[in-house]
Amino acid sequence: IDLRNIESRVKSLSLYGGGQLPRQDVPGIPLVRDLNQRFGDPTIHYCAVADKICVNDNVLASSTRKEKLYVIFDTGCSGLQLSPALFDERYATARANKEKSLFGTVDITFQTAEGNPLTLSSKKPLTTPLGSNRPWGKRINGYLLVVGLAFLEDKLLTVDICKEKIYLKTNA
Repeated sequence: IDLRNIESRVKSLSLYGGGQLPRQDVPGIPLVRDLNQRFGDPTIHYCAVADKICVNDNVLASSTRKEKLYVIFDTGCSGLQLSPALFDERYATARANKEKSLFGTVDITFQTAEGNPLTLSSKKPLTTPLGSNRPWGKRINGYLLVVGLAFLEDKLLTVDICKEKIYLKTNA
């Protein structure tokens, strides 16, 4: 999915068969299948584990050994959806601090397969809570986030299902 703003280029979705995927010159974020294998998700989503999510320059949540921040990449979503408990925690913090914006700047940081940080950011993404903390009936050890186009704008997103990685390239 090419959402980069490059003059004379149209934003596009390209599908490639086995062996046709363009060579990737950017680090990849490892995909996980935990939602399907451990928590009963009937669909295998493009999902990765994030290190942390920061809102308005404050850490909202971080992954630990026992609790993970599972992030689903969904191009059918425009902004951000997150576990109700995490949404409620953010709401309470923003009220207590008398912040003007509930989700002003959102940064989600991942570790690439090479061990380097990679951060996706969005300013004022449309943010809503998911319908349940247990979307597939089982309790998720951690939190679930669904990131949409607001975080992918101006990027080239490539999903390599064979290597189980997501590649994100910015305008270049």
